[in-house]
This record gives sequence, C-alpha cells and structure tokens, in this order.
Amino acid sequence: MNKEEEEVILKNSNLIYSIINKYTKYYDVDDLYQTGVIGILKAYKNYDSSKNCKFSTYAYTYILGEVLKYVNNNRNIKLSSEYLMINKKIQETRTILTQRLMKEPSNFELALFLEIDESVINNIDFLTKEMDSLDRIINEDGKSLMLLDTIKDNRYENNVDFMLLHDEIEKLPNDEKRLLMERYFYDKTQSEIAKLMGVNQVQVSRCEKKILKKLKNNLCRPL
Repeated sequence: MNKEEEEVILKNSNLIYSIINKYTKYYDVDDLYQTGVIGILKAYKNYDSSKNCKFSTYAYTYILGEVLKYVNNNRNIKLSSEYLMINKKIQETRTILTQRLMKEPSNFELALFLEIDESVINNIDFLTKEMDSLDRIINEDGKSLMLLDTIKDNRYENNVDFMLLHDEIEKLPNDEKRLLMERYFYDKTQSEIAKLMGVNQVQVSRCEKKILKKLKNNLCRPL
C-alpha cells in the first residue's frame, strides 16, 4: 500500500465506520473495517477525478457492496438470492397490507397473502438487518454531515435491493459493467460512451437495452 492510498483510507475512515457501525454487534470491528478498506481501495483504483463526482459519493457504493458481501458470507445461515427476493416481496406486501388493514400486518397475515409458510417469514425477519438510517450524523472533512449528504440520493437505503442489484451487476462482463458505470454514474450520453469504447451509438443503445433487460428479468423473476 502506497502513501496516497493510506491517506485516502485515513481521510475516509469516518465514512467506513458509519457504514459498518450497524454490524459491529455481530461481527468483529477490525474485520468489518478491513472489508471497508477493500472497498475504498477498489473505489480509489477506479475513480476518475476529472469526473464531476465527489470521491465519498463514488466510494460509498464500493464500501457498502464489500460490507454487505462480508455480512452475507459470514451469517450463520447464508442468505440465498431466493431468500433476498422473498424478503423484497415481503417488504412490498407489508406496505400494501398496512394501507389496506390500517395497521402493521402480522407475519401470519403476510404468509396468507403471499401463500408461503409463516416460518419462512420468521426466518427472514431474523436473518435480515436494516442499514443505518441515512440521517445518521457522520464527520467528513472536519464537518458534521448527514450520511444522506455524502451520496447522490437514497437509492441505497434498502440494503436488500442494493445487494440483489450489486450481485447481478457483479455477474456482468467487464465491458457491460463499464457501460453501466459510464451511463448511470457519470451521466454520459450514449454518443460519448460510443466514442470512449470505440463503437457506434447504435451499438451502445442496443447493448444498454440488453443489459437493463437482463437485470430486470433477473431481479423481477417470480418466486
């Protein structure tokens, strides 16, 4: 590790701790922190300072992704993609039934609605943990900020959605992952990406549609 990397890690230590804090009751703090460091280093390796994107914003996704992978891989019972998908459906159903029943539905009511065994919902409730609230106060560059202020929006508030999406993106070939990063993180046009990748705009458009369709099909497949 060189001096620049050490400085980047030191400068973003508070960001790492703000992400791992929720899990320190269940996992070793040092292991969690080192996992966050891996995310920081990956972000640093891929970060382009010429882009109009704050490093902490860019690094957040890398840190969170590594931490969620660590947590999932080290659970007593590892959460499968199927369980994650069921949990997503449970969350959606809970919102619907709360509006219909004018109260928080019980797991039994959720099981009846979803036509699954109540024990499945009980197990998922036990295994899943919510991420820190985005209004959590952290320190960055000597200033007190809400975690929300360090990212572009609240797209990562639901860790289940993020984990599922992260897993699916990780399965993509490198060129497809690069296209998504340039298109949706750096907000580049298809024409700009075409020049960058040495292809034409039509090819980029077709490839983008193909990637999004693939992700949608995988994320929205029936239980």
